[in-house]
Amino acid sequence: MRRASARALLLLCWTAAPLAAQRQGPVFEWGVHGTVTASTGGPVGLVAGPRVALRSIGGTRVALSAGAGFRGNRSSARGEAALEYVLSPRAASRASVYLGGGLAGVVGGGKGAYLMVYAGLERSPGLPAGWAVEAGLGGGFRIRAAYHWRRFPPGWRPQK
Repeated sequence: MRRASARALLLLCWTAAPLAAQRQGPVFEWGVHGTVTASTGGPVGLVAGPRVALRSIGGTRVALSAGAGFRGNRSSARGEAALEYVLSPRAASRASVYLGGGLAGVVGGGKGAYLMVYAGLERSPGLPAGWAVEAGLGGGFRIRAAYHWRRFPPGWRPQK
């Protein structure tokens, strides 16, 4: 009985700090992006447009993006909904790796629905702005470059 109580207390202490941090509110992000897609047998596509995201203090981020452009010689538009995890969400003077996956919908050239999986590198996710690059799969090979602006909840402190 004492052993079970000790384990429960240890589990509570281990999870209390991340749960308390979640109460601070989300980080709101917005930005612009350009996404290049290519497949082995098809034309190259390029779309650009806006991106918005909500990130928890713990690093989980829900992102939506839209873009218009072309694929081959046809006009194209792409919308994406993704779930990402930033490994160092408070990093202030260094880059942080993030992993993501989600769904993409394309109309026009390259039309269809695609699953996405990717990894990215983001500069200073703990500061008000920074660039990001990512690579992965989703409607072919996918490379994205973006610039993000962020609004933090009161009491936010980046890690140097």
